[in-house]
Amino acid sequence: MHWLQRDALRTAEDLARDVALSPSAITRRVRRMREDGTIVADIAIVSDRVGAFLSALVELQLDRHALPHVEGLLRRLDADPRVQAIMEVTGEHDLTLMVVVADMAAYNRFADTMLANDPTIRRYETRFIKKRRKWSAARPMD
Repeated sequence: MHWLQRDALRTAEDLARDVALSPSAITRRVRRMREDGTIVADIAIVSDRVGAFLSALVELQLDRHALPHVEGLLRRLDADPRVQAIMEVTGEHDLTLMVVVADMAAYNRFADTMLANDPTIRRYETRFIKKRRKWSAARPMD
């Protein structure tokens, strides 16, 4: 898992050089992990060379905690391609979102249509990302 999280395109033969398994055993294990949902996706992380964008962490404080309201909000956020991550958090806020848009005007459209008029949301705070110093979706595998 350690090696696959860093490069999902590595071949079984290449992985066999780093772990004590044969290429066929690695192929079987990876196939099984995809089938049982341990591996849920193979993604490409693109660089800033694809174009300028604006990233933001948006913290939401909910007004309505009833399950139907929260589930509806989560469905809407999950369906929006501008929302890259939704995290339930502890503390003053209930949810933290990672939002990526083209520019400030696009962020304002997102905030106006998705957040400002939603009765489930009491308030939200936005923190814009100045620079990504490290970005990884890999989980530590000790």
